[in-house]
Amino acid sequence: MSIESLEHMVRSKVRMFLRHTWLVTVLGTVLLVGGVWAAFHYTTAAEHMRIAAGPQDQKFVDALSNQIVIGHHDISLQVVPTAGAKETAEVVSKGQADLAILPSNLVDSLNWPVVAILRQNVMVLLVPASAPAPAAAPAKATASAKGGKSAKAASGGKASKSAKGGKSAKSDDSDDSSDSDSDDDSSDSDKFGKVSQLLGKRVGVVTGSEATTGLLEMALSHYGIPLDKVTVSQIDPNNLAVVIKNNQVDALFVAGAATGQAISNTVAAATVNGKAPTFIKIDQADGIAKRNLGFDSVDIDAGTFGGNPPSPSDDLKTLSFGEYLVARRGYSETVIDTLAKAVYSSRQALATALPGEIKIAAPSTDKDADVVVHPGAAAYLSDSQQSFFDKYGDDIFYGMLIFPVFGSAIAGLASYLRSDTRTRRLRLLQRVLDLVRKAHNAQTLEAIEHLQLDADNLVIAIIHQSEHEEFDETVRMSFAFALDQLRFAIAARRTAILDHADADAAGGAGSGAATGKAAAA
Repeated sequence: MSIESLEHMVRSKVRMFLRHTWLVTVLGTVLLVGGVWAAFHYTTAAEHMRIAAGPQDQKFVDALSNQIVIGHHDISLQVVPTAGAKETAEVVSKGQADLAILPSNLVDSLNWPVVAILRQNVMVLLVPASAPAPAAAPAKATASAKGGKSAKAASGGKASKSAKGGKSAKSDDSDDSSDSDSDDDSSDSDKFGKVSQLLGKRVGVVTGSEATTGLLEMALSHYGIPLDKVTVSQIDPNNLAVVIKNNQVDALFVAGAATGQAISNTVAAATVNGKAPTFIKIDQADGIAKRNLGFDSVDIDAGTFGGNPPSPSDDLKTLSFGEYLVARRGYSETVIDTLAKAVYSSRQALATALPGEIKIAAPSTDKDADVVVHPGAAAYLSDSQQSFFDKYGDDIFYGMLIFPVFGSAIAGLASYLRSDTRTRRLRLLQRVLDLVRKAHNAQTLEAIEHLQLDADNLVIAIIHQSEHEEFDETVRMSFAFALDQLRFAIAARRTAILDHADADAAGGAGSGAATGKAAAA
């Protein structure tokens, strides 16, 4: 089978298929609906986001995932569990996660733009309360004598006054005043301990919280205390009561949300027989915050940690650092915009799901802010989300400019195809005319038979061509006239050849008879 015949056959089958109008309509409708559904599914498919989180933050990811489902947001979260903040930063650096929950004190957290501040962590140093000593019989207080002279006894069991340089003691009124001042100073000094007192002590870092040995070293080094001058141990929160009872540590270090379980449980364990622990204030927190990016100085209100009696007993100065939800640089602004909407619109629900642990706040969107906000989150916080035409207006505009070019190209292609069709018609017509000329010049009946076979094949080709395209009246008349001429030419030439053959036969017979007669004579 020739390529031309195969082409004609395929075109004929397609033509026959297209004649089934209902079938073509149904298939076209199915294809159109399928295309619309595929486009809708592609544009509305949920964006799967991988979020790296440590053990303390995986509960937040679960709570946020529930709120995303409730809010019907087109995103989903997949947890990438890590052992801690450093591992979380490594996972994001390697591209194994799109989001991460990192503390602000980690240097790597500054490498990624912030979506939201989940909470403010505070650092707490405390000394567990010791069991009270057995009660002793009251003894009268004596005042020390200076300058080698003894003090005079006071009447009614009152404390004696000290003598300086052999001089007599002062009056009872002044003595009462000095005793009162001494009691106040003692009370102030008993409220809070000092960081410098940790030199040579045993400090337990409570695991399961945001406290790390690095944070402890940063605070101690500011006071000139090397870490190797302090015995540091890791304390499991479940073993706090045993450790404190056995007097295995002199102080505890814990960090986390001020109203969170980590600090509250530590304070409760350090409260012995109704006596609250002693807190160590970081009085130089302002200076430490200026020297270390990611930290802030904070005053914790009295009673924030709860307990009975309430802890702390007075405002406590210490350091705080944020817990950030960050994203990879260059991540889709539209997706982060949706994520920011899910986070900020469900703040109360998240705080209820994780009481005391979550207090979501928005980072500053100022250009000179300490942290860089992700553009998607900044768009949501500043109410500058782009509408459909804001996002795709330029594409639509340029598409309208480019579409005429494609339209012209399609029109040119169609014109080329039309011209190619016209060329095929002319070629068929030319072949008919060529056969007409060959028919006039044929000399034998065998040549006439070959022309008749070519004419039949040509008629088949013309019929196939008419099935592929609609011939107008002029084309049909041209082909009909040319085929009539070919048919007449072949018939006339066949008759002429036969007549010529009969004449030659008759002439031959007549000349033979004349020759015979002459021979007889």
